[in-house]
Amino acid sequence: MDMRETTGDLKRINGKKVTWRKIWEWIGLFHRYMYVLFLVCLCFCIPVNNVLAKFFIGFMVINWIIEMRFIAKAKRIFLERKRLHILLFLIFYLLYLAGLLYSDNMVYGEFDITVKLSMGIFPLLFATFEPEVYRIIRVRYLFFSYVAGCLFAALLCTYVASNWFLATGNPKYMYYSYISLVHHTSYFSMFLGFAVILVMAWFTENVFTMSRWQLTGITLLMIYFTLMIVLISSKMGMISLLVIYLMYAVLLYFSKRKRKATFYPVSLAVTMVVMMLLSPATMLRVKTTAGAMGNLQNVDPDASESTAERILIWRSSLNIIRDHPFFGVGTGNVKDALLDEYETSGIKYAYTKRLDAHNQYLQTTLSIGLVGLAILLTMLAWPALLAFLRKDFIYLFFIILFSMNILVESMLENQAGVVFYAFFNALLFWYLPDEKNRGLS
Repeated sequence: MDMRETTGDLKRINGKKVTWRKIWEWIGLFHRYMYVLFLVCLCFCIPVNNVLAKFFIGFMVINWIIEMRFIAKAKRIFLERKRLHILLFLIFYLLYLAGLLYSDNMVYGEFDITVKLSMGIFPLLFATFEPEVYRIIRVRYLFFSYVAGCLFAALLCTYVASNWFLATGNPKYMYYSYISLVHHTSYFSMFLGFAVILVMAWFTENVFTMSRWQLTGITLLMIYFTLMIVLISSKMGMISLLVIYLMYAVLLYFSKRKRKATFYPVSLAVTMVVMMLLSPATMLRVKTTAGAMGNLQNVDPDASESTAERILIWRSSLNIIRDHPFFGVGTGNVKDALLDEYETSGIKYAYTKRLDAHNQYLQTTLSIGLVGLAILLTMLAWPALLAFLRKDFIYLFFIILFSMNILVESMLENQAGVVFYAFFNALLFWYLPDEKNRGLS
């Protein structure tokens, strides 16, 4: 019997009748608020700790299962076109599942599918949430929680690294992986870069209405995040941050009412360049990269410098792709194929460290072929085009940031990257303005 159809009284509370229908409504309300709570906590945890983030994803899945109403959820998908569209992102995950069918190494294949599980979870959750959940959610609170998480993670890293520096007197503890304690340098730089996008979006919306104290606080926060990215010294992280500042400068310049504020992102970009010039360790990495790029034909197979190492890995990846162009080597075979190619090519460092392709476009093509690459490019280009046409610049800049960073890292092979992309892509796609409500997110 459906509780919602039962109207018999259970008892009275404060003189009011309590029915099964009312209890069912209370249970539904409880589940909705649990979703919102878990989403806020997840936003905070993504930049702080990947293990905590996985817990809150698990809590959401458990809440979704306990909530039941599976028939209603299935029907809900077909009521709104946006729900069907968001499920299209599942195709990428399904292709990796299909890649298991022609894989020999099922142990690695199952591991890879587990790592990418969020690529399936978030489209399904956002496609089946009740409309009431979206009425409760305030996206700006989710963004605030994420920025707060980035600030907490950055302060924690700064505190620990400063203690090591004061204890040893060695400046290396204020640089690169020593100050990026919560995540790999590339991932942490990308997380901070997205926080910059969110803060700059708020600045752009409120540029002439914020108080002096708000402007001071925003400026200090932006300078701190910029400094952290320079100290972390992920090369693509620094390049993408400069691109973000320049994109916001262009956005403000072409907004007639806000053109005077163009100096703000430009001044932050200049500040970042000055920070880089004043950091010997950062400039050394830049010069080393320039040297490697200027000597592409004579890269030492034993090179362990990150840029030279990537050049060797990319060549090995392309060799494999030439032999398996359309469907790849299979989800489970990609690691073995790369290691065999490293061994054949004498790339000792990559073989010893069992490195992936360090480029998600190549990594996906290796695993599931040009078919998979086409889907990956589509799921980046299609929402980017919609975001551009509908002037949702947060979503557009998010896709640009992610697309740039996966040029040098296989970020969908690591749970931190998968959760970051899968969650924010689903969230931003859902809140993409319709054609009648264009404007900055």
